[in-house]
Amino acid sequence: MKEIYLDQPQVMHVRDALPLPLLQDGEVRIKLLYGGICGSDLSVFKGRLPHAQYPLRPGHEVVGEVIESRASHINEGKRVVITPNTFCGKCEFCLKGKPNICLEKQSIGITCDGGFAEELHIHSRYCLPIPDELSNEAAVLIEPLSVIVHGMKQITIQPSMSVLVVGCGTEGLLAAALARHVGGEVTAIDINASKLAMLRSFHDITLGHPMDIAGNQYDVVIEAAGTKQSVESCFSLLKPGGELLLIGITPEATIPVAQVVRKEQKIVGSIIYEFPTDFQTSVTYLLDEQFDPTVFISKIKPFYEYEEAYQMALSGNYAKIVLQFKGAAV
Repeated sequence: MKEIYLDQPQVMHVRDALPLPLLQDGEVRIKLLYGGICGSDLSVFKGRLPHAQYPLRPGHEVVGEVIESRASHINEGKRVVITPNTFCGKCEFCLKGKPNICLEKQSIGITCDGGFAEELHIHSRYCLPIPDELSNEAAVLIEPLSVIVHGMKQITIQPSMSVLVVGCGTEGLLAAALARHVGGEVTAIDINASKLAMLRSFHDITLGHPMDIAGNQYDVVIEAAGTKQSVESCFSLLKPGGELLLIGITPEATIPVAQVVRKEQKIVGSIIYEFPTDFQTSVTYLLDEQFDPTVFISKIKPFYEYEEAYQMALSGNYAKIVLQFKGAAV
């Protein structure tokens, strides 16, 4: 069995993995089909996440087929996706239905070994079986789409409301597509025209450079770029009574408190998702023929071409880059 392994930042290779231990009660053994490269994977690769622990196997956006099961509710042959964030089920936040901010949370591919291997073991509590009619390409987007599903639960987007999406990485693209799907009048901006091009098949979304919208204001602004400058720019673009959803992460930014108070604006931060509910909602969207974000998959590469795949993802000129594991013999 092969796996991708990161010895230290920017030192990555394919190697023979250690034999997997015997399954324990409740666990499943998964043969990986696809693994998506996420922005956090790139940050781990570059050494820009202070809490990342090396050496480790990267990857967390995965879909696979169960080839051995000791879980009564998941049969062999079933395809599953996984939540890459563990939860204790006992802390005050888990008990409030907020496992996304569990005090004992571990993130696979960041604080412990991740999913970029031909086979892996995981407890079934972190697995969601997916419908047979859902394609593997759509399934690999369940995890990143769930980030947007969770965030949009915290704001209000009603038909004909104006929505601005700032930053069109994969999460920004998914946010723009989903906001339009639920009825918003969406504008998406980015300084990189190649990213905006990914939204051209969504004919009802207005695309532009940040300079193109100077003076405009919106009911809802979704910040997905994650830079100090982009966060601070959002306040001049937000209508009185508007809502700002922060999905991108930057260490700090200046907030015009007087404006927020006087104009009664709402700012909400959102981190990952609640499992399995947000995953299940994502599956429902992905089964809708009117919503097809698989257009955001720019390239599918055999996993042993990981170097080229990572460089494509790092270039910023593509949306989702996916690694293929099944049938991709080294």
